[in-house]
Amino acid sequence: RPDEPDEDLAARLWPLEAWAATARALLAHVARAGRPADRFTALAAVVRHLLADPVLPAPLLPGHWPGPELRAAYTGYQRELTEEMLGHAGR
Repeated sequence: RPDEPDEDLAARLWPLEAWAATARALLAHVARAGRPADRFTALAAVVRHLLADPVLPAPLLPGHWPGPELRAAYTGYQRELTEEMLGHAGR
């Protein structure tokens, strides 16, 4: 077992600050994307980025970790698409 604190070890093993910065930039991009194609592209980048989330327990993450917010943005988009498709199917 390493002699360093768990938080320091996690920060050394994963680029947590860089991941968080990219996640925040993606959230801002999603918020700005108005056209459907732009939103689709932004959310595709979100999915790619979520694949690199280390999914660590909260005590090992830096403050204001954007992972849950990024997942919520994607889940909301999925829900929106599903509702739109179901609405079109009923016509």
